Amino acid sequence: MMYILVNFHVQPSKVHEFESLHSALAQFMSGQPGCIEVKVHRSLKNPQKYVVYGTWESKQAWELAHQTAEFKTQFQNLPIEQHTLSSASFFEEAYSYKGGVGKRCSI
Repeated sequence: MMYILVNFHVQPSKVHEFESLHSALAQFMSGQPGCIEVKVHRSLKNPQKYVVYGTWESKQAWELAHQTAEFKTQFQNLPIEQHTLSSASFFEEAYSYKGGVGKRCSI
């Protein structure tokens, strides 16, 4: 399983438009083969900054989903100033805790 982080900086005064358009894009992506979950986080300090946190079965599944015509069309309509899609960060789980109980994953 892969965890992917992508950052967005939205154009000033376009936050509502971004959320509307990106919400539709995130919904589309969440239905793509290999996608487990997409979470979108907005900064409390700077409401124009967003982090998209995706859980995918593999990096290959994520890459294939981003090559679809539908993704490309929706993505280019987003009112963003900057993004890190082309340099997305990929992670695997090393360990986690929930309710004080830990789980160590293989390294």
